[in-house]
Amino acid sequence: MSDDTKPFFTIEEVRKYLAATNDRAFSNDEAIMRLINTNQLTPYVKYKGLVSFVTQSISMNRESTINSLTNTIKKEMTKLEVGELTEPHYYDSALNVDSIIYLVKKLLSSFEDKFATKTAGAKLFTEGVFKLSPLNIVQSALGIEVILGDQRPVSQAIWFDLNDSGLNDDEIEGYILYAIESDENQSVNLEKNCELLFAKHDLLYILSIIKNSHFIPKLESELSSASRTISQQHKEIETLKKELRKSQSQQPENDVKDSVYSLILVLKDLLLNPDINAYHFKSDSLKSTGEPTQSGLIQHIINEKIPKLGKRNIEDIFANANKNDKQ
Repeated sequence: MSDDTKPFFTIEEVRKYLAATNDRAFSNDEAIMRLINTNQLTPYVKYKGLVSFVTQSISMNRESTINSLTNTIKKEMTKLEVGELTEPHYYDSALNVDSIIYLVKKLLSSFEDKFATKTAGAKLFTEGVFKLSPLNIVQSALGIEVILGDQRPVSQAIWFDLNDSGLNDDEIEGYILYAIESDENQSVNLEKNCELLFAKHDLLYILSIIKNSHFIPKLESELSSASRTISQQHKEIETLKKELRKSQSQQPENDVKDSVYSLILVLKDLLLNPDINAYHFKSDSLKSTGEPTQSGLIQHIINEKIPKLGKRNIEDIFANANKNDKQ
C-alpha cells in the first residue's frame, strides 16, 4: 500500500486494491457487500452534521454474521492444529494465531446491534469518524450507499469534534447520525455530510487471505512445471547417453593398433625408397650434429600427413617400443 500512515480507505480505494488481486471473486460490489455483511470489512463513516445522543437502547443479535465468523475461526483453528501436528519444527503457528485473534475480536464486536429507544439533550453539530453496522450499508443501482437515521443501528464514535453535550460519557450509549436530506440536517446547509470508509487493518487482512489463496495453486503449478522440465531433461540425457554408447560401439576397438599398422607401412616405404636415406631424418635444431634422429624421423612422417599418424600417436608408439626393447 502506498500510504502506510493512512488508517482508513474509501470505497473507491478498496475497489482498486481488490481489483489489483486479479481475483474475480472480489471484482465487484457484491463481493464487498459480502465482506461487509460478515463483518470482515467493518464500515465506518466520515460524518459532518447533527447527532443525537442515545442514552437507552435495545440490542439485536446478528446471527448470520456470528455464524460466518465462527466458521472462519474454526477453519483457522484446524489449520493451526494440522500445521502443528504435521510440521511441529517448521510450522509458524504465529500466522494462524494472529488470524484467530483478529477474527475473535471481530466476533466479539458482532454479537449485537443497538437500536435507540431514548435520546437526551439537544442535537449538536459535529464532524468526525463513526463506526457503523452492516445494516447501515445497502447496495442499489447507484452502488454501495450509507443509510443513516433513527431507524438504523446506533453508531459509535471513533473520533469527533463536539461541543459539551451536558451528559456524562457513561450515560451515552452511542449516536444517531442523519442523512443530508433529513429534516435534522436541513438547517445545517451541507453539500456532503458522509463518506464511507473502511479500516486499513481490515483491508490488509483480506488482501493477505486472497494472496495466500493464490499462493498454493501457484506453487503447485510451478512445482508441476518444474517436474515436467526435469522429466524432459532426464529423457534428453538418456537419449544422449544412448547416442554416445552407439557412437562408441561403432568406433574401432583398437585405434593404437591401426596407428601401428600405418606406421609400419610408412617405414616400409621409407626403407624401400632409393631416393631416401637416413640423413633425411636429421634434426633442424641448431645443436644438431647432422646425424639422423628419432625426432627428425617423426617430423618427416608428420609431414606426409598420413591418417592416424599424428605426432602424439607416433611418439607414443616409439616410446612403448623403446620401453619394450629395454626389457
